[in-house]
Amino acid sequence: MKIRIAQKNDIPDLVSIDRRAYGKYGADEKYFIQKLSSPNTRILAVENKGKITGFAVFEILNKDEIPKDFTDLKLNKQFENSWLHIIAFTTETNFLDINSDSKLVTAIEDMAKNMGVATFCIPLNIDHPFTKNDVFSFWKKNGYENVGTIKWIASPRELINCYFYKKTTSV
Repeated sequence: MKIRIAQKNDIPDLVSIDRRAYGKYGADEKYFIQKLSSPNTRILAVENKGKITGFAVFEILNKDEIPKDFTDLKLNKQFENSWLHIIAFTTETNFLDINSDSKLVTAIEDMAKNMGVATFCIPLNIDHPFTKNDVFSFWKKNGYENVGTIKWIASPRELINCYFYKKTTSV
């Protein structure tokens, strides 16, 4: 298993993995092109035997900033510094292979720490499609805790309620 920075030629595989996992909510080609060209966003790809088997998209935000497609962030404690927002996290096993999928979490956190960021967050749909795969326990096992709620603006007429999971370490 190899984790590396995603490239433009990886986009068809990234789209395929995300659409298989999340259906209509899976990201499209336009989304990945936009994220690859954004200066504060990174995409890591998981490669296994030459095949992409997962990815993570994340961005660094200022302490008072929330992602543009979210609203109504309610936290039990405000951010003290900039933070990393895990926008997307999709693997072939979708949280069932805890050891393998946790390596991607560690790679994200290590990259953020190298950029001076020690707070990592992920919004998780309250009705997450991988509840049966124990998505919430996966994040807890990786040191994240539910610290609030946020609403994802999935479309102009659809708000999705999310838990807001957070982990803070030292840089």
